Amino acid sequence: MSDNESTGGGAAVPAESASASAEPLAEVPAEPAPELIAALDEAAAASKASPTDAAVQERLWRAAFALDRWLFIARGSDDEPTPFALRSDEGAVIFAFSTADRAHEAALGFGLPEDEASRLLAVPLPSAAAWVASYAEAGVEAMVFDAPANGAMAPLSNLAAMAVYISQNPSA
Repeated sequence: MSDNESTGGGAAVPAESASASAEPLAEVPAEPAPELIAALDEAAAASKASPTDAAVQERLWRAAFALDRWLFIARGSDDEPTPFALRSDEGAVIFAFSTADRAHEAALGFGLPEDEASRLLAVPLPSAAAWVASYAEAGVEAMVFDAPANGAMAPLSNLAAMAVYISQNPSA
């Protein structure tokens, strides 16, 4: 996989083989409630200030999992879409977003042309975590959420476990 390539080639896991459905969006989805985005942004700021504080990191991921769905920059065909990924020092990374505007801005920042930057996948939570985690089979190592502004990173091996933990342990 090149530095600016989708997970769509070679050994990628097709979207329909994962537990969540991922369909390219014909129109921009409704944005999350402003208070959810505000909570996410506040948690991300705290996370950047205290990156080793487990409670702060948990607050950030709870805010991300409180959304109805995660958005991904769509690559590949409409029949078998895959999420946009890049190679980083940590290996291949998939990017997820809270809003269509953040996904679009990031896609343009990654150098995608406008027509490609506007293609999005919406995957509902909590199944989005398992869907993203399934890409570990294709060599993806991590997911970054709301790059570049927030940029929280989680290893794919942790995502499904985080989803289970959060669902079984409602916030205090």
